[in-house]
Amino acid sequence: MSVTTTPVIPDFDMLVSLHEHDPEAFEALRRHLLWDAVRAAPVEHQPSLERLLARIEATRASAGSPAQAANQAFEMMAESLKELRESWHQACHSLSELQARLLIERVR
Repeated sequence: MSVTTTPVIPDFDMLVSLHEHDPEAFEALRRHLLWDAVRAAPVEHQPSLERLLARIEATRASAGSPAQAANQAFEMMAESLKELRESWHQACHSLSELQARLLIERVR
């Protein structure tokens, strides 16, 4: 039986202090926590999470500033939400069509 533990994330003030005094340690902690989250996910989701994390890291690396990186991350999330919304609407439409067909079959 495997036991999963929740990683301990330092409080905000400690993270700010770490970022100010030792940015490399902050980055190492950030990467470690992200990879822990990927490894804690169900195995079938890990490959897609690894690809997503690699895409996010590449976007961050190419950004000109932390603000630009945050803006690009927001745009990625907005695009993902748009795709999710479109998929939801398509699923609802398909379900409505199926319900209508079943109702028509019952009436016949």
